[in-house]
Amino acid sequence: MDVWIDLTNSPHIHYFSQLIDKFNREGIEYYITARKFQSLEDLIDIYGYDYISVGNHADSLEEKLINSSKRVIELTKNAKKLDPKIAIAKHSVELPRVAFGMNIHSIFVLDNEHASAQNRLTVPLVNDIICPEGTKLVLNGSSFGKYIDSFEGTCEVSNVNSRLNSSFSIDESIKEKLNIDESLPITIMRPRPNSSYCNGKKDIIPMIIDKLKSQMDCNIVAFPRDEEQREKYVSMGVIVPKTIDAISLLYYSDAMIGAGGTMNREAAVLGVPTISCYPEKLLGVDNYLIEKERMIHTRDLDEIVNHVMDNIGKRNNGITLEDPTELMFEKVVGSLS
Repeated sequence: MDVWIDLTNSPHIHYFSQLIDKFNREGIEYYITARKFQSLEDLIDIYGYDYISVGNHADSLEEKLINSSKRVIELTKNAKKLDPKIAIAKHSVELPRVAFGMNIHSIFVLDNEHASAQNRLTVPLVNDIICPEGTKLVLNGSSFGKYIDSFEGTCEVSNVNSRLNSSFSIDESIKEKLNIDESLPITIMRPRPNSSYCNGKKDIIPMIIDKLKSQMDCNIVAFPRDEEQREKYVSMGVIVPKTIDAISLLYYSDAMIGAGGTMNREAAVLGVPTISCYPEKLLGVDNYLIEKERMIHTRDLDEIVNHVMDNIGKRNNGITLEDPTELMFEKVVGSLS
């Protein structure tokens, strides 16, 4: 087997799909492993790729350690059986450990310099690192003494292009499916991550919903991260999708307000007016997009609503952002030869 790809989060299938399609065209053999997390396995099925389901996500620190340890064991068994020459992943905790132990050349995509626990467990063990330029600048060109290959864009460029250029194309009926009033603009909202680095941070999305509804008429679509948020948003009379096809909806949206990362950056890549209300220190990739005038950052309610009202529907596609797929492919081919 040539390549092992490990997927651990829902956006990862969008990120790697163009690379996988390129492997298929070029006759490079690969296998995919994925853990059960959010809609990841459903999305892989939609793309039509075969994969091996290995492991589960967990919430508590104890469960994370136990599940990750079990996953390392199962991934090691798969690697021994399938014998890949190259292993590649984006922020997978387990792939670097298995690849290091099995003497498999590893390529690691990193775009979150604040995930210090993950990075300490992974980066020292990998052979090659690929980062967006914004992340590389924060890391001063290296991480744990390792050289970084970088690209002038963000990983979300690949996420978006995967939908624009694949058989899993933009859903043209997404507005109809959500009963969106097409006479009104669409504003998308997403709360902060349920991650250890955002614990204890207040969800300000309900306050933004109230403020925006008092100022203008628009479709508000909120993507909750848990059932409590879902119930809250539904009670406020906004649209809450049962399943997430975020990129299709962002494609047709007029504004994005998010306290997270991926959806904000996908919106910014599409040129949608984007406001980050992320509650912690911004990542290098977010500051990169702010410098490119693709996004702003504020947690002030008046500033958020005023920016939406002033910019809603005004697309910004004035700069070209690099897709990392070709760089990943070159690294894989170079390591195979």
